[in-house]
Amino acid sequence: MRLLKFTILLLLAACGSDANTPKPHAYPREYYPKKAYQLFDTTAPYTFLYPKYAIVEPYQDGDSKSHPFWYNVHYLPFNATLHLSYQAFKDRAEFDQLFDDTRRLAYKHDIRAEEIEEIELQNPKTHSSGIIYELKGNTATNLNFYISDGQKHFLRGALYFNAKTEIDSIQPIFQFIKQDVIRMIETTVWK
Repeated sequence: MRLLKFTILLLLAACGSDANTPKPHAYPREYYPKKAYQLFDTTAPYTFLYPKYAIVEPYQDGDSKSHPFWYNVHYLPFNATLHLSYQAFKDRAEFDQLFDDTRRLAYKHDIRAEEIEEIELQNPKTHSSGIIYELKGNTATNLNFYISDGQKHFLRGALYFNAKTEIDSIQPIFQFIKQDVIRMIETTVWK
């Protein structure tokens, strides 16, 4: 009788176990490559440093003549792409239009963004200035920027992850890539 009671208690205790209950999905551990950079130098009117674990490819839209100096920087280990678009301008009115377009494109994510932080850039060594727009929250892009020499060159960038993401899961990856984008901005030299 004692053995029967003990067995029943043991079975009841085992029924409360969640050993066979499905577990929630976990985020895979990311392995961050060592920071090392290489020079991007083509016929484009600018150069910059980018990470060795990334590749740069010309933007493909079927009409490469209309955008000859647009490129995509693919961060392969993280399935992310930095889209770069270059535009030469002739006067202040064209610059203002490019600036307004960049700002509008960043703020179109205002609906989903919790906050948009604007970080002003000044680099006297490369004669560049610009703004980084860091979009906080679950937005399609978390980072937009432009840099310009204020006289002829205007380069715009937007970072996208190539899969649906949640900001809390990609935050460490975003911070890692953000360092690379800032390094790229700091080392951009106009030709």
